[in-house]
Amino acid sequence: MSVMYGILFCFLLGYIGYRLQLLTISGAVWTIVVGTVVIYGFGYSGLILLMLFFGSSSLLSKLGKRRKQTVNQIVEKDGARDGWQVLANGGVAALAAVGYSWTEHTAFLVLFLIVLAASNADTWASEIGPLSQKNPFLFTGRRVPAGTSGAVSILGTSATVVGALFIATAGDLLFTLPADTWLLVTAGGIAGSLFDTLFGGTIQRKFRCTVCSKETEKQMHHDTPTVYVKGWKWLGNDGVNFLSSALAGLIGFVVYRMW
Repeated sequence: MSVMYGILFCFLLGYIGYRLQLLTISGAVWTIVVGTVVIYGFGYSGLILLMLFFGSSSLLSKLGKRRKQTVNQIVEKDGARDGWQVLANGGVAALAAVGYSWTEHTAFLVLFLIVLAASNADTWASEIGPLSQKNPFLFTGRRVPAGTSGAVSILGTSATVVGALFIATAGDLLFTLPADTWLLVTAGGIAGSLFDTLFGGTIQRKFRCTVCSKETEKQMHHDTPTVYVKGWKWLGNDGVNFLSSALAGLIGFVVYRMW
């Protein structure tokens, strides 16, 4: 019966997210699916952790909306999260829940926590970083507009660390982690965000607007098709998010198993 209540609660979360325009219809559906699978594997503690990630990310997306208007012209997606975005951030976490339910091996809990820590760290950096008074810079040192993939700032990097610590500490409170596991989750979360920055600046696809000549992640800009300029054509922002968190989680999974 408790599982049924959990499923109903996930339906309620998806509905509220849709009504508040935080989720599209597909985003709401996949939020329900991911939440249900996480409850199946990790119980309500897992669901609480998932809610802390999605809830904090949604709240931060509302912060400084006026300053982020120029960022929205660059990033591939803005506004309500769709199904692909939910899967990019929560898909591996759901798979970890399935693995844990079948084996009860703590390594799958570590995988779950690192994936969420990496996604949270990257999201916090993406939402807080653009509020910096100075434009971020690439690893080459060149200043670029806020929102440019692969760019970093002191404020955004600080948000990365705090975002990873937030999930690791919440995971400790909910699952009682040993100190070395807490440290592994924190390090994995930070690493995942750094992977996202690296992949975003090197292999993520980029386009150029034929109207304003600005580089963007969007395939349409000023209601006009953009022109591909670099990166892997099939790899968009959702793919980079998935790849980065999954890689960090896999590395953490292997490290934990080798201890």
